[in-house]
Amino acid sequence: MHPVRPTQARLVSLMVILAVLLVGPADARSSAASQRERTPTSYRFSYTPIYQFATDLDSGGSFDVHRHYLRFDVSRFIDPHWTVGLGLGLDYERWDFSGIDGLSGVDLWDEIFRPGISLAVFYSTASNWRFGVVPSIDFAVASGAHAGESLSYGAVLSAAYAFGPGLVLGLGAGVFERLDQSEVFPFVVIDWKINDRLRLANPFRAGPVGPAGLELVYTRDAVLEMGVGGAYRSYRFRLDDSSVVADGIGEVDFWAPFIRIGWRLGEHFRLDLNGGALIGGSIAIEDENGNKRGETDYDTAPFAGLTLKGQF
Repeated sequence: MHPVRPTQARLVSLMVILAVLLVGPADARSSAASQRERTPTSYRFSYTPIYQFATDLDSGGSFDVHRHYLRFDVSRFIDPHWTVGLGLGLDYERWDFSGIDGLSGVDLWDEIFRPGISLAVFYSTASNWRFGVVPSIDFAVASGAHAGESLSYGAVLSAAYAFGPGLVLGLGAGVFERLDQSEVFPFVVIDWKINDRLRLANPFRAGPVGPAGLELVYTRDAVLEMGVGGAYRSYRFRLDDSSVVADGIGEVDFWAPFIRIGWRLGEHFRLDLNGGALIGGSIAIEDENGNKRGETDYDTAPFAGLTLKGQF
């Protein structure tokens, strides 16, 4: 078993997103009376295309990545205490390597697919505590790999307390078995309304880095807002079963500071423009037994993208 460390694959990020949305800020800003008036069922979707510009690998060569993230969530308000939800996600990445055919003799990948599904159950007490559990399963495969050998599963647990209408704080932990590696990571749920224009919170549920980091948001008016923040990301995926390390595992990690400008488009839609850079990034390859076969760092990689979000 590999050492446990705080990593967050994209589907894990989706789980934390649900925790922040259903347990944290949204519920904390609602009184019991307003909760009873809420629409029983709500639907959310988002689509995020991102381009990571070409950057050099320390081992030689360069690469760029086209990323696409699609999310669809349904949440059902049962009563002032219980909320349940279902989340579906699909990530697609197209990698273009140049000047390098492999890493330590191991073939590199062209595409990565990550579909997943989650359930969510949240309970709110009359004393302002909110608890959640979100079990999930997902698959992460490079092109040519078998989906049946790429299953990951686990759950996110969270607890948050509303100190008032302007401050929610909470803690949580994700426990996952992800492609031959056990992972445990803590996270903080926070929604702090510093004043009428500034808020410190977890990043929005969609975007270049997802939730579980921190974002400082400036709201100019009901239409325009700007944010700056960052988060750490790491994910694993099954390699092509016909490669030199058949059924091996690829791993990518990075830190991602970002800036965001968002516009409200009517009552139900929002558009965000995102930009930033991936720093401290690395790529690693393991064989099917978890033995590392190759690893390389890469230079700072700028990225740009947008997110279209809807809620009904």
